[in-house]
Amino acid sequence: MRRAYDARVCGGSFGGLAAAQQMGGRVVVLDRLGIGEGEASASAIPLACLANMGMAHVIDQVHEDIVIHTRRRSQVLRFFPFSTFDYRRFCMDLFQRTGADFVRARIRSARAGRVETTEGVFEAPVVVDAAGWRTAAPRAERQAARAPRKSFGIEARQPFRGEGLHFYVGPSRGNRRFYWAFPAGDHLRAGLATYTGESDLSDDLVRFCHDLRLGEPGPVHGGFFTSRLIDPVRDGMFLVGDSAGMCLPVSGEGIRPALVYGQVAGRLAERVRTGEMTLPEALAAYRGIVASRARGYRILDRLQTVLGLLPDPLFAAFARAVAGDRVLP
Repeated sequence: MRRAYDARVCGGSFGGLAAAQQMGGRVVVLDRLGIGEGEASASAIPLACLANMGMAHVIDQVHEDIVIHTRRRSQVLRFFPFSTFDYRRFCMDLFQRTGADFVRARIRSARAGRVETTEGVFEAPVVVDAAGWRTAAPRAERQAARAPRKSFGIEARQPFRGEGLHFYVGPSRGNRRFYWAFPAGDHLRAGLATYTGESDLSDDLVRFCHDLRLGEPGPVHGGFFTSRLIDPVRDGMFLVGDSAGMCLPVSGEGIRPALVYGQVAGRLAERVRTGEMTLPEALAAYRGIVASRARGYRILDRLQTVLGLLPDPLFAAFARAVAGDRVLP
């Protein structure tokens, strides 16, 4: 007989694990890949996030500077320290803290109270959909349930060292590419992304690695990510991370929003389990919290569109403006 659960979490990466960590009772995490597999991120995050979570031991390298390189100049920004970290160790450690069960299975559909997978049907009062851009929506509804802005990025790990998080801005052709080189201790993560949804980026990555004299790209990982908020509640479920389009436009930060909103969803789900709130009350509270940030997302979304079209000199001027004392804080 299959074990009864209080909550089911679809997705075993940042958002899903952050939610599961906040829940008591019996929780199961479902994912088509093992915990710590399928890295699709550059794995860089503000240092304070890892410190606040007690995760300093997974840090590969700390960076004080963010450097934006346009064709004519480079601009150094200093927001606050960022860190590159070990994705697998982070996920494995966070999963151990959840106390949850894990079932490796492909999710076919998910609705309130019921998740259908290749390993059978799981029933529980609370469901968190943190399955990424694919979402855990039923197959027939999947396309309509996805966030409308879908971007794509790929990355390779090269045997080089360095300092600072470096972004390289490609020329504007209406589909500008954004490249990065993130040192991470004994290696460097070199990659690129486009906000148009174009996914044929392999040749661009080869050229980028050659331009930086990094040699041929090593094993490549990556995938789609979403950056336009949609309703974070669907079919009686909490949506977290790329399932709700929570990746920040412009910066491409997806880890921090997934962790933050995953924790929020998990805490509200725990209040449902303990009887402090009904599920509709918790879902309404979650929707309100996410909606309170929607205006900021809309502004960044419009800015992202503009930056993809700006002529290179104007993009360089934008980078200089952002680095100014009046704007940066």
